Amino acid sequence: MASGGSYRNGTPKASSSSSSSSSSSKAVERPLSLNPNNNKTSSSSTKPKPSPTPSSAALRRSSAASGAPAGKDDAGVLGRVRVAVRLRPRNAEELVADADFSDCVELQPELKRLKLRKNNWDSDTYEFDEVLTEFASQKRVYEVVAKPVVESVLEGYNGTVMAYGQTGTGKTFTLGLLGEEDTASRGIMVRSMEDILANISAEMDSVSVSYLQLYMETIQDLLDPANDSIAISEDPKTGDVSVPGATLVEVRDRHSFVELLRAGEAHRFAANTKLNTESSRSHAILMVHVRRSVKGRRDREVTSSSENGNASHLTRTLKPPTIRKSKLVVVDLAGSERIDKSGSEGHTIEEAKSINLSLSALGKCINALAENSAHVPFRDSKLTRLLRDSFGGTGRTSLVVTIGPSPCHRGETASTIMFGQRVRFPNCW
Repeated sequence: MASGGSYRNGTPKASSSSSSSSSSSKAVERPLSLNPNNNKTSSSSTKPKPSPTPSSAALRRSSAASGAPAGKDDAGVLGRVRVAVRLRPRNAEELVADADFSDCVELQPELKRLKLRKNNWDSDTYEFDEVLTEFASQKRVYEVVAKPVVESVLEGYNGTVMAYGQTGTGKTFTLGLLGEEDTASRGIMVRSMEDILANISAEMDSVSVSYLQLYMETIQDLLDPANDSIAISEDPKTGDVSVPGATLVEVRDRHSFVELLRAGEAHRFAANTKLNTESSRSHAILMVHVRRSVKGRRDREVTSSSENGNASHLTRTLKPPTIRKSKLVVVDLAGSERIDKSGSEGHTIEEAKSINLSLSALGKCINALAENSAHVPFRDSKLTRLLRDSFGGTGRTSLVVTIGPSPCHRGETASTIMFGQRVRFPNCW
């Protein structure tokens, strides 16, 4: 494998975020409901911008999962990515350094709004599909971010869940925590697999997974470290994206899946920076392939009478079962960062540049789709090539953007929020 980074030990690092989720059973959670409207307003303005209605063509090209029924409606939001924002609590360092300062954000979960403070008297207000406070449990996050996507995958559609944010804001905690010491802290990856296994037939259906990392524009197999240069394949007819060289392991139960995640996470590149002692230096991509067998229907029996009074019968025949294939992709994006704040040096700077370039390419693709551009630069990065299916057809995609409360990182928080807004309603930018 490529050199220059240090491996994770595969054990989730204890942090203030971890302690928050481990006490999630006592957390106070507010009921949230879907609000399809989106306004970006300033508190000093009296006339908000009208809520644009995005067209499905503006966001999605073509990538229905194989065998999926057509015309699936995404609870009134077909044609756009559903975006949630999650705030992590202050960590130990911020509790001391920012003791005399207010948080740079104010959350209004009942209204699905977030206020980003400009100063002591002015702020900008943004709306999201879900606003998750620092008290939101892992279960709550899964239910509002990933569960609708998983349900779609079980019905035969492709689905994607992504986490985006500054390094150290809890992306890996949200997605990849195994929950071995505290089952309530299980992340989206484990909970998704639990739901999938609970809703398929062990005899008729199958689930298999690949676990990859995109490091310095090289796709590497986290389940087979020696396989460190995997090519991307695209079907010329359907445009479907696949990685045929990746290890594909069939999963039968939760325990075997957790073991795969632990093995993969141990091979993921991480580095110690000023912003995070275990900062991910690669994008982690979990691909879950679901193959379901749908029983064939019998022809209806017909009885008729001939002229001589004899009855004739149509023998019922059983149609062959239909194989329905779908794919769930869970993407833990490496944290966006400013090199001067992260303190990156030497090879770590090159890693940071590669991370930022791929995230920039993702943003360009989203903007191009919003503008109905004849050319969408998916090929600018291997990340966007891998995620091409996530912005096409009847697939369902959710994004959770993670932010921190510290006023010292207001610029990074603002950038993360704006990324989420562009993804949610790109036509308004």
